[in-house]
Amino acid sequence: MLKLRGINKKLHFAGSALSFIIVCIITLTVFMNEKSKKDSLIINIAGKQRMLTQKMSKEVFYIKYRQSTDFRELNSAVDLFENNLNDLTNGNSAKGIYPPQNKKIKLKLEEVNSLWYPFKNEILKVENEVNLIKKDLEALVSKTTTLLKESDNIVQVMVKNNMSGVFIDLSGRQRMLSQRMSLFLERYLRTDNEEDYINFTKAKNLYNETINKFMNDKEVQEIPEVLQIVSKTYKHWKAHEKYVLNILKVENSINDSIEYIYEKNIKLLNTMDVAVWLYTDYSEEKNNLFIKFQYISLIVALVIILFAFIITREIVNNIKDFVKRAKVLESEDINSLNHRHIRVAEESEDELIEASNYISSFVKKVNVAMNHSEDAIKQAESAVSELQHLADNVEFALKDLKIDEKEKNSFDKKVNATEDIAIESAENLMHVRKMLEKLRANLETMVENSQKQS
Repeated sequence: MLKLRGINKKLHFAGSALSFIIVCIITLTVFMNEKSKKDSLIINIAGKQRMLTQKMSKEVFYIKYRQSTDFRELNSAVDLFENNLNDLTNGNSAKGIYPPQNKKIKLKLEEVNSLWYPFKNEILKVENEVNLIKKDLEALVSKTTTLLKESDNIVQVMVKNNMSGVFIDLSGRQRMLSQRMSLFLERYLRTDNEEDYINFTKAKNLYNETINKFMNDKEVQEIPEVLQIVSKTYKHWKAHEKYVLNILKVENSINDSIEYIYEKNIKLLNTMDVAVWLYTDYSEEKNNLFIKFQYISLIVALVIILFAFIITREIVNNIKDFVKRAKVLESEDINSLNHRHIRVAEESEDELIEASNYISSFVKKVNVAMNHSEDAIKQAESAVSELQHLADNVEFALKDLKIDEKEKNSFDKKVNATEDIAIESAENLMHVRKMLEKLRANLETMVENSQKQS
């Protein structure tokens, strides 16, 4: 287990860990904000795809039943859907769109692509066929008018050649049938009503049956003028019939494409809708993960704060112990102190241990110096006492000797000089002792200042 020693290490560890957590939270918050913006953009684009599928279908139906050839809105929707789908599938850094972030989204977009391209082909097919049938419908009016005139000419020629009433009635019906075919064909092309198609088919078959009957009738064949106009109308009819059947073929192809669009539009819409929800789920999962990280970071930060409080209290206690031991320098005789009184516990802070070791070592040196000075003073006092005793003995001895007064005075001066030297040495030692006492006082002042600062 990590055991931190030292005020500097503990404070650095707590501060660094807390700073690291704060930087991580800020960095991740900024990152998640940017990702959220991109997520919102992507979800918006994916959601717009659903609308575009409906718009394309609506435009196709509008063009078909309104017989419009304005494809601008349809083509715009097709291009936008395809561009958006390509951006979602492959990403677009310029727009801030990233590629699919998980396999589910990727597979769903691939499914959308597989539905989209056949769907797009049917739309383009409808555009082309609507353009074709638009031109054919414009030409159909003139062709129907020509067929009506040809049918009317048959009536007039038959009346002119005094043919029987049956022929006149049948030829007159042909004029009606040409109009009937035109009416039901136009209605069918506009509404796709099955009944109109049946009525058109009945009129077409009856017209075809009647014109074939005229062509094969002997009475008609015996009148050259009638045969000529009937043959001419027959040729025109066959061309007209082929033209109309081709229109119906294109129309049926358009109807098949529209039916395909109607069926696949729902599937394309539903598939795109699932993709949108997958994007939404992915964004929510990411946000939930971010929220969990925030909670975890908060818990870690609280743990670090608690740890910082514990180590701060431990540091304060160790400092109090250090100050308490330093007070001993003031309250106790420095001569009685040793390193056990000054040094703090081994589990204390490194800085306090180091400081206490220095003070302990210094106190020890002061004690040694004080002891030496005490010994020197005692020895000096002993020497002075001995010298004094010796001087007294000498002076006492000189009284019994008959020595010249001048020599005696000279000897006394020398003895006094020796005594003065001894006294001066003792005074110097006393001065040294006073200096050591001042040093001790300075040491005590230093401890008091240290206590006040703590």
